[in-house]
Amino acid sequence: MDRLKQAILQHGLIGCLILAASSARRYLCTVLYQHECHVWYAAATSAIRAERPLSTGLELQRAGPEHLDMLSRSNLCGRSVSARYLAAGADLWIVREAERAAFCCWIFRGRMPIVAARGGWKELPLNTVCLEASVTGADYRGRGIAPAAWSLIAQILEKEGLQTIITKVEVDNMPSRRAVLKTGFREVAVMDYLQVGGVPRIRVMPWGEVHDQDREMLIDLQKLTA
Repeated sequence: MDRLKQAILQHGLIGCLILAASSARRYLCTVLYQHECHVWYAAATSAIRAERPLSTGLELQRAGPEHLDMLSRSNLCGRSVSARYLAAGADLWIVREAERAAFCCWIFRGRMPIVAARGGWKELPLNTVCLEASVTGADYRGRGIAPAAWSLIAQILEKEGLQTIITKVEVDNMPSRRAVLKTGFREVAVMDYLQVGGVPRIRVMPWGEVHDQDREMLIDLQKLTA
């Protein structure tokens, strides 16, 4: 009820009704038709390094439920998605400038969210984590914040004994694809997911030259097509 009151105060009653109708329309479209195409990447935690550190005034920190309003205000991640990821045990990392969030991303351990998997979740290999939903605020783009954050997070994960980070980027998102490659990730596979009328079709193909250390990941992703 408090969230409803806050939404009405922020958007007004008509604005809330418009947002609700828009959400319902997006949900219906997702049920009837959904198409995603991503390139999957992998890297050793020890191999992820940024070209430059975070700028003065920016700070990386592990975040929690108390930071969800900050993320929502910065349009980095919606409250419902954030709450669901936290409930699933994911680590939330943010880069902040004072009380403003500039960047956020999630680290999943044990399992990762993936639309192509049954139930929407897929188990992760031992000593492997998934980097998901890296988003930089519009006012902070072009400053190398995401690579710097990935590098710092990778150093922390390496100290914990974790060996591999995997992540995915939309095929058409060339800036992010260049960023992950420059940071030390390797291209492994491309996954094409198409759902029409509730019937899914999944294709997973090698992307470029697959390194020996990535073959297990490729085979694991290809199992989703079975």
